[in-house]
Amino acid sequence: MTMLEALQSMLEYENNNLLAKALIDNGVSNSSATYTAADEKTIDLAAADIYLVLCNHPNFKEGSKYIDYSKGALMALRAELLKKWSVQPTTISVPLDSVSGRALW
Repeated sequence: MTMLEALQSMLEYENNNLLAKALIDNGVSNSSATYTAADEKTIDLAAADIYLVLCNHPNFKEGSKYIDYSKGALMALRAELLKKWSVQPTTISVPLDSVSGRALW
């Protein structure tokens, strides 16, 4: 099994570009490398990243196909994976002036 296949086994998601990006962001430069038990943490943290991205995806409907991501369930899965590896969730620091609407200049 490759690293990409190991990540795909944790998800019902088919965007290989997002999966490859999550692997790269977690230090895997070759997604076709063979997965070993030593890679479990890397795959889990890549999945946690993808769960966060999916929380921001809208529901999708095309014909009889309907995709609805349960944001609460995805965040719970993410929290469990982060807790498993004692990783604190990161927060994005945004300067207050950039969201207040006040001109920065």
